[in-house]
Amino acid sequence: MSMFKIGIIGMALCLFMSGCGSQPASAFERQEGKTLYLIALNEKGPYWKPLIQSAQDQARERGCTLIVKAGLPGDSSRPQKLIEMVQEAIDQKADGIAMAALEPEMFDIKAAEAMAAGIKVVTYDTDIRTLNNRLAYIGTNNYEAGMELGRRGAEDLKARGITGGRLTAVTYSGSAQNMTERYKGLKDGFNQAMDQDAAQFTWCTWIINDLSVSRAKEQLETQIISYPDLKAVFTLGTESVITGTMEAIKFQNLQGTLYHYGFDYSPTLAAGVDEGLITGIVDQNCQVIGRTLVDKLADAVEGREIEKEYLIDVTWVEAKNIKAYGEKSER
Repeated sequence: MSMFKIGIIGMALCLFMSGCGSQPASAFERQEGKTLYLIALNEKGPYWKPLIQSAQDQARERGCTLIVKAGLPGDSSRPQKLIEMVQEAIDQKADGIAMAALEPEMFDIKAAEAMAAGIKVVTYDTDIRTLNNRLAYIGTNNYEAGMELGRRGAEDLKARGITGGRLTAVTYSGSAQNMTERYKGLKDGFNQAMDQDAAQFTWCTWIINDLSVSRAKEQLETQIISYPDLKAVFTLGTESVITGTMEAIKFQNLQGTLYHYGFDYSPTLAAGVDEGLITGIVDQNCQVIGRTLVDKLADAVEGREIEKEYLIDVTWVEAKNIKAYGEKSER
């Protein structure tokens, strides 16, 4: 064979090899195992980051490829972008999808489409409207978690000798399913624990900050000034709600006298312990949620039967224990 021919064959072989090497690793990983999509509302918050990390760890344990898609808080187009992420999973013929349904009705339709395409679907954090459009919900029972927050808050106030006055709550949304369920549970749990004294308390209109720190601060300060008998504020989650609430308490010099009961651990809350800006929290076990949703979704993809619900309990943490709790759970 001439040196010219050998050279041509060598060049062709090199081009072939480099062409194979340019394919994304996921192309090979998909052939070797299951491909799951995790659709998250956020990827950086103190609830979301450890949830995603634990899901990724469990995916490696189960031999799955986990593709994480997340929205951005404060982005007005987030619901539509999250829907597009679900559509991507459908188009890519994923084996399974775990979705947090920011808008339950919008996600309901996409979940049904995915199931019809043979893709296994589970929900977490917030469920969809039609339960038959998903295999399982994995996460917190938001009504029960709200009840726990209300009960614990009421018991703490009673222990301080407070059996009457005004109460308020701060949330980022008045329509999100998880927020409305937490709020209903909060009031029911508070009334249950306060028993006959519940009639001596009046709930202010709940504050909806639409993810704006300044709006939470301003509205809470308005209530503080309008109602000198305001005894406690309950925050139902997210950094903007927590930060705005703590700023209002501090600005009005009510540290340690306006009691603040929060939902979910955050380093922001831990930083406010020494200043008396937080009294206690109920925390979702996000790492357990992350592991469980991948585990059960992988089971479903492998043809195993799974339950309709996997409810993960919340944990009550008093202010004096919040810092140690965060360190122990690596949050």
